[in-house]
Amino acid sequence: MRGNLSGSSGASSAELCAFVVFAFVSVCVALAAPLVAIIAVTAAASIAAAILSIRSIRWAWSIYFFALCANGVQVTVGGFTVRPEYIATPLFLLALHAYAGREPGARAPSPFTVGLIIGSVGLVSVGLTSSMLFAPDTAASLRMAVQLIAALIVVIPLTRVALDHRFVVRSGTAILSAISTFSVASFLLDPSTRVDGLAFEYNIMGCLCAGWIGVLYYFAGDRAVVTQRVLMLAAPIPVALILTSTRAAWIALAVIAVCVMVRCAARYPVAIVCSLVAFTVGFAYLHDVYYRVGDADTFLWRVVHVIDTESGTGAYRLQLWNTAVEQIADRDWSAAIGTGFNSFSQFNPVDPTNVGAAYLSSMWLTLIYDVGFFGFAFFVVLMVSLFLGVRHKKHALPLFVALAICTSVTNVIWFAFPWVFMALTVTAPRTGSSSASAADDAHGIGHPRQRRRHRAVATS
Repeated sequence: MRGNLSGSSGASSAELCAFVVFAFVSVCVALAAPLVAIIAVTAAASIAAAILSIRSIRWAWSIYFFALCANGVQVTVGGFTVRPEYIATPLFLLALHAYAGREPGARAPSPFTVGLIIGSVGLVSVGLTSSMLFAPDTAASLRMAVQLIAALIVVIPLTRVALDHRFVVRSGTAILSAISTFSVASFLLDPSTRVDGLAFEYNIMGCLCAGWIGVLYYFAGDRAVVTQRVLMLAAPIPVALILTSTRAAWIALAVIAVCVMVRCAARYPVAIVCSLVAFTVGFAYLHDVYYRVGDADTFLWRVVHVIDTESGTGAYRLQLWNTAVEQIADRDWSAAIGTGFNSFSQFNPVDPTNVGAAYLSSMWLTLIYDVGFFGFAFFVVLMVSLFLGVRHKKHALPLFVALAICTSVTNVIWFAFPWVFMALTVTAPRTGSSSASAADDAHGIGHPRQRRRHRAVATS
């Protein structure tokens, strides 16, 4: 017995010494060559993520969803911006392929796949053509094309493989809730800032939160997916959305809130009436302080001027939109295919404030400017095919409307998260598989206790 303890202690000491040596060497390398250390850590993390993703679709989804939320984490390599989703996307695609191979019942063919292919391929093809023909900086436009392809490439595979929506919603909510909680805590320490989480900027964070709340609304009809625990877990997300001070996201949240009230009117009439009274009182107060609000662009100012195109960023955006419309109207036949991806800033290298290149915030105007009317037509085909593939269209409307509102003032077409959120409403629940776990999912049985109950009922 003593010998075993001694041997165990010796092995533990050897492991501890090895760990100390490894940590010492790692610190030395990090101090001597930070770039090498960063590359080594990134490579190790990528390898670990690849192994976990291929072995488990749950790990793959969790890693991919975190990468979608962390679109503001980036590094520039050779003039090209690299984000976590660029690494997570191929891993997730491989994981989906491996998962569909292991679980034949997970395959969910859609009759609208052809429309998705025509729309996405057509949109990218027109953009590539116009980028090479008309863009002043072809390389910059082609880099944006790569970004768009990385965002779109997951849509079709995700609509053809049915995932466990209970885990998808629960894990996604947990990840975004953790980011939101940390962001709200940071805001409380420094209220002068706007919440942006790990997103590219606060407007993107607002759109991200609004989109995921729309996903929760869509799945709320299934109590096995959106449970009370999930709703409690999601509580920090709307708080973070409000603290982004993104007015378009506020409007999107209000639209979803109205849909929630209509959906729950019969079940909670008193709560709905109280909410309407509170909204009326709040609206009256904001109307009263409209002309007495303090400094421009503060939180209260943005609340009072939630729709304002005469001052602040609203007037700035409207001025750039007018410029874009004028330039489109002055084009010849090039208006049919646009002038290339993200080309507005190339044709307008100085914005009205003389700070930097002009940014065309509206996705709808950007599409017509970049890919013309042909490219916009392909975009419509893509969106219509996505919506036609949705199982419960009435419940998906708030998500699509919320994203449409947010993208009207902040162009998020280059990021993957809005495409992924919409694709989640298309995938059907897994209806059967050769494996026991797939059968459990098909019957809505997730936890071990539920599986034991199911087996007990089946054998009785």
